[in-house]
Amino acid sequence: MPSANRATRPAAGGLGASVAGGQGAFSTASLWRLKRISWVWLGTAAVCIALLAVGAPLNMTLYQMVLPFGLGMAILHAASLGLTAARPVAGMLVSLVPMVVMPLVSTPQGAAPMPFSVVAMVTQVLVICVAGLRSHWMVPAAGWLLSVGVGVMDNYLTMPHGQTQGAQINVVVFAAVSGGLMVASVVAQQWQHLRAELAAERTVSAEEQSLRRLAEERTRIARELHDVVAHGMSVVVVQATTAAYRHAGLNDELKQEFEDIADNSRRAMAEMRSMLGSLRDSGSGRETAPQPGFDDLPGLLASARTAGVQVREPELSGVDLDAVGEVIALTAYRIVQEALSNVVRHAPGADVEIGFSTAAGRLEVSVVNSPSAVGAVMAQLDRGSHVGQGLIGMRERATIVGGSVFCAPTPEGGFSVVASLPLISVAKGAAGGKRDGQAIA
Repeated sequence: MPSANRATRPAAGGLGASVAGGQGAFSTASLWRLKRISWVWLGTAAVCIALLAVGAPLNMTLYQMVLPFGLGMAILHAASLGLTAARPVAGMLVSLVPMVVMPLVSTPQGAAPMPFSVVAMVTQVLVICVAGLRSHWMVPAAGWLLSVGVGVMDNYLTMPHGQTQGAQINVVVFAAVSGGLMVASVVAQQWQHLRAELAAERTVSAEEQSLRRLAEERTRIARELHDVVAHGMSVVVVQATTAAYRHAGLNDELKQEFEDIADNSRRAMAEMRSMLGSLRDSGSGRETAPQPGFDDLPGLLASARTAGVQVREPELSGVDLDAVGEVIALTAYRIVQEALSNVVRHAPGADVEIGFSTAAGRLEVSVVNSPSAVGAVMAQLDRGSHVGQGLIGMRERATIVGGSVFCAPTPEGGFSVVASLPLISVAKGAAGGKRDGQAIA
């Protein structure tokens, strides 16, 4: 069971840890998200300021723009980059304005790049890339087509000395670089979306799988409880029906009362079977044997010993078995069975002590195993995609009857399972009748 500890920690401590530490985890995630967003906007602002600081002087010196146009177009173009990060469509449209206006108001000097400056082309490439990361692929594609179209139009219509080979090459290079980066940004955005959708789908699938397994475990428990209750009701029917023959001298009023009890019990059994019959697997046969209890513990312990587990005989002399209801006995048996199964699987060769005690109207069941030399190796070999439901089943069973189960590793390196179940008082006569009528179920 040491590696059952591995399965227990997420099951037992996971919910509590998430509840206890949920606020801290949520705050940390929120702060990290806020920091990440802050750094993104800070980086965008820094890039915009750098483009403005370089583009404005370049417009007024190398392209001979007057101050209002040189500074204004640089501000507008740099601001469009920040706007694209928040509003991709609006930012893309705004970025096209400087691309159209600047060639009309500039007079390039010497070998200045035409029809746009290097800063303007870099700014427009960044705008297209940001739009590709922030919006539908049609927005950056449309922006790229319009930007290239503006460059071609400037070559033929707006350049003061007509088109040149250098200007045409600049437009071709701009179209190639911006187009390639646009495709890369769109692919990156789609990849991020696919990753997010895949992570969400995995989360939903894991939750659905966990809920399905939990529902299957609850259904199995409900089937067993159905058998236990049906057995008890059968005993009531038999006792009420045979009372007039077993006790001579009953008056007609008492006979009628016993007949009413039998009729009501039969009606209750029919309704219960009608409601709970669907819980059985359609392909499995109906179980007619009585559900196990304390009398079946020796066979369970013998089976565990054959698997290599050293189990000491539990001390039952201090437990009033007649005070333990049949449902509680079944629940205790299943908890011990699952605990021993975990020992066989995860801690072969370990010593196990099983204890039963009654106090304050409750039945205490404990299963404690010692450390196993091969437990750690078994834990490593048993890694897989499956999620154990045994410990969850223990808690479900205990919860249904109003009890609880606590699972935790021991200081010595072993593992302990402690269950606290309420007692359902059963009279000794009824208990004897119940045992005598077990074959009826």
